[in-house]
Amino acid sequence: MQISGGRLKSGVMSNSVADKTFALFANPGVVKIIAQLENAGANLIKFPPPEAEKVEPNEISKEILNRLVNFDWIIFPDVLAVDFFLGILEEKEIDFFDLDEMRVCALGEAVSDRLRFVQLHADVIPDTLEAENVLSALKNYIAEDGFENLKFLLPVEISLQNPIEDGLLKMNAEVCRLPVYQIKFSGKDKISKLKALLKGGAIDEFIFSAPTDFIALNHIFNGEPLVRILSEVAISAADGLIFQTVREHDLKRAGLFRLDKLGKV
Repeated sequence: MQISGGRLKSGVMSNSVADKTFALFANPGVVKIIAQLENAGANLIKFPPPEAEKVEPNEISKEILNRLVNFDWIIFPDVLAVDFFLGILEEKEIDFFDLDEMRVCALGEAVSDRLRFVQLHADVIPDTLEAENVLSALKNYIAEDGFENLKFLLPVEISLQNPIEDGLLKMNAEVCRLPVYQIKFSGKDKISKLKALLKGGAIDEFIFSAPTDFIALNHIFNGEPLVRILSEVAISAADGLIFQTVREHDLKRAGLFRLDKLGKV
């Protein structure tokens, strides 16, 4: 009986770590996990973490930044949107107090944590990050008929479209999309391989170790839901906060990474 990518040809999973194929982004904080898996003889596929760079504000963006007090809400979709947006405010010497009168929606606990570091409070934190659920959480806070003429600001990655924007527009809200960062990858060949392996079922388990992993996959798969991409892949998280982020992406089969639970080493 032959083994391919940790799966026996008969369809039965092997219990040995050495017979499984794991994948992760090689973030700085994942060194210990990599060492554990390599010492156990696991087949490990390491992909380069995403590189992010600031999008220089154009004239339209500068105008938006100079009239932040005109917005009712700001929605932060990910941790990099927080980091780059606040970095731009600091660079342009725009006072953070300009955000005090705005309501804040943070898409996930990791995003909310980033905001707490600069003493910004999130008014709405949806349970899951699917667009319909985010809009429902906003409706619970605002009331469904209260969106007309409300002004929402969305700091975003330059190339990704956000379905939340369409939902807000359908409720007659005003939405302003503000590109603040851009994702790039140094190893495009490896990224293409990751995409093919995940789609082709060659990976047994994907280990999430940083909030940027979700941003990277969102970029690689052009916003396709992770629950669909990883439907045949076991999922684990490196720590409690990442586990929470995994759950927010509706990946319900996930658990915390522990080598002693993976089978015989």
